[in-house]
Amino acid sequence: MRYFRSSGLKISRKPDGSPVTQADRAIEERLRRAIRKDFPGEIIVGEEFGGSTPDQGTYWTIDPIDGTRAFSRGLPSWGIMIGRVERGVPALGVVDFPAIHVRIAVAPGVKPFERMGRKIRQFKKIPPPPRIQDAVIFHGGIRWWKNTPYQTGFQKLLVDCYLERAYGDCYAFLWAFRGNADTVVEYGVKVWDLVPLAAIARRLGWAFTDFLGRAQFTGPELLMAHPKFIPTLSQTLKGGD
Repeated sequence: MRYFRSSGLKISRKPDGSPVTQADRAIEERLRRAIRKDFPGEIIVGEEFGGSTPDQGTYWTIDPIDGTRAFSRGLPSWGIMIGRVERGVPALGVVDFPAIHVRIAVAPGVKPFERMGRKIRQFKKIPPPPRIQDAVIFHGGIRWWKNTPYQTGFQKLLVDCYLERAYGDCYAFLWAFRGNADTVVEYGVKVWDLVPLAAIARRLGWAFTDFLGRAQFTGPELLMAHPKFIPTLSQTLKGGD
């Protein structure tokens, strides 16, 4: 938090053009040290310092600041994300939103929960599948869909739904888990963007799939919705009616 809204925050660009700050690197370095201390030898995959994900293996993921653009402009919608995959299954997820004093988490033997300050509450039951015209859809922004095979289907989805908002990154999932959205759809996401959220979604009954409806949590495509709503979303994204 000492970096957030600081006049001394330095923003640079990575080779892919995405922003990075000294806060991103400092957070990931600290989390890597903590994991290595308690789980020596286990694989860690992070946004800033890399690593390879083993097939059907056990490993950790770190996204030190999910929403660096928001963080760098003083917006509070960013989060710190830690995930763990056990034998190919997302099992642990922690997403901390320091600027709004919220943390969501799940772990083996621990039900998904939200903590606001000292108050802890369980998430609501997943909403029933809606019709497209009644659906609330969150996404990461239209820029990521340009020149993709799904651009036309994505635009149709936004036109046909009840409400769409570009609440991207982990912030969108927070509101979906609270019961305020019916789906989150993303394109261009990576494994560290998804593992913690996939762990929570799995325990709450949400489907976590690619655009063909196949279960996955590594990107670059992501649909999160009620399992019975996934086929409708998939068909629309592929350009069907």
